[in-house]
Amino acid sequence: MNGRHLLLILAHLFRKKGGTMDIEDAVEFLSFRCRYARPSVVRRMLTLALSKGMIEIDDDQIKSNFLFDQQDLSPNQVHIFKQEISVDRSVKPLR
Repeated sequence: MNGRHLLLILAHLFRKKGGTMDIEDAVEFLSFRCRYARPSVVRRMLTLALSKGMIEIDDDQIKSNFLFDQQDLSPNQVHIFKQEISVDRSVKPLR
């Protein structure tokens, strides 16, 4: 999974569920309803998105840091995608 995939998955998640949601709801939706990946891989993806400034976490709620309706990214997020984000086993799962 690269940065483009991560952006599309997050945009799909936030469009379907709204701008703020519970972490467990997001993992359940992406893993079991959309079947993007196993829950542990989805948690790694969320950890990576958090570290790259794409989402924020407040208690157990995640919130988008980009305009998911337009997939509008800030200049430094575009730079991050050019460096090829990849989710692998070195990224620890979120919570």
